[in-house]
Amino acid sequence: MRTVIIWMFILLSVPFLMAQKVFSQKELDAVLNPVLMEHAEEMLRFERMEINAGTLSEDDKPQVFTFTCTNVGKQKIVVTKISTTCGCTNAHIDSPVINPGEKAVIQLTYNPFGQPGTIYTRAFVYVSISEKKPIAALTISGKVTPSSALWRDYRYTMGHLKIRAKTINMGTVTATMHRRVERIACANAGNEPLKVSAVKGFLPEFLKLRTEPEVLEPGQEGLLMVELDGRKLSGQKGKKSFNVLLEGVSGRPSDRTIKINMDIK
Repeated sequence: MRTVIIWMFILLSVPFLMAQKVFSQKELDAVLNPVLMEHAEEMLRFERMEINAGTLSEDDKPQVFTFTCTNVGKQKIVVTKISTTCGCTNAHIDSPVINPGEKAVIQLTYNPFGQPGTIYTRAFVYVSISEKKPIAALTISGKVTPSSALWRDYRYTMGHLKIRAKTINMGTVTATMHRRVERIACANAGNEPLKVSAVKGFLPEFLKLRTEPEVLEPGQEGLLMVELDGRKLSGQKGKKSFNVLLEGVSGRPSDRTIKINMDIK
């Protein structure tokens, strides 16, 4: 019975699978960057087609950007729809019917929350003259910094690196200990990928430092990991403290230093 059900599922799925279309890059580009109507500026002229929002924060309220246009043609223009490329952006036009010589205002409301990184959102304006090609493409660009509230559990800042502690206690370690790993939660609060390591000369050969993941993307949380190889502890005894200078983050040396404590038996 189970075999019959499986074969029935396969047979029913074949027409659906055959109907699936593999889109070419050209077709995908046509959706994301549709070609504008020919002679669009001779019909509807915008004072500006792109606005740079500058740098916003996820903590900011939704921002409203205004695009003003004028019907410079000889026939009435009816705006039928305005589609946006991101759910973070809503569009509104004050007057969808624009007679010759009249103006209309399109407002794009952009919500930065949940959008850390680069802003590049677009709105395509369609009119009754052509439902397939937009008459205009409006763009908002800029940057969004991650919410400060997201990092409230991270007490220390080293450039764009946020960490919850600046001291790692390895506890009691011995030469028979092949591997011990201690971790500190960390996060990248900047707009660029972050790769953190230890400056050469500050880390003894029996310790390794890295982040997991190795590269922290903007807004990404991770772990700052210190790994001990006990087999390389020969000749070491007693309580030890190592001040480790981090590389890949900005700030004064004292601001980007962590301490590693251990008791070697």
